[in-house]
Amino acid sequence: METTASLNNLWSQILALPASDRQWLRDKLDVYEGEEEERLAPYTMEEINAWIDEAEAELEAGEPGYTLEEFDTQMRKEHGWL
Repeated sequence: METTASLNNLWSQILALPASDRQWLRDKLDVYEGEEEERLAPYTMEEINAWIDEAEAELEAGEPGYTLEEFDTQMRKEHGWL
C-alpha cells in the first residue's frame, strides 16, 4: 500500500511539471527504452532446447539441484528487490 501511495505521489509530481519538463522526461525515458530493446534478443528454440537437454542430463546424472527454499534464498541475495 505504501508503494502505491509513493507511486501516486510521483505521478502527481510529474503531472504538475511544466509541459517542457514533461517532454524532456518523456525523451529521456524513450532513450532508455530504446537501449533496453537493443540489448535484449529473443532466445532461439535451439537455445531453449539445449538448456532443457542440459538440465535433463544433469538430472539423469544425479547432479544435485536446488530446493525451492535454496533457490529463493539465492535469488533474494542476488536481487534484493524480490
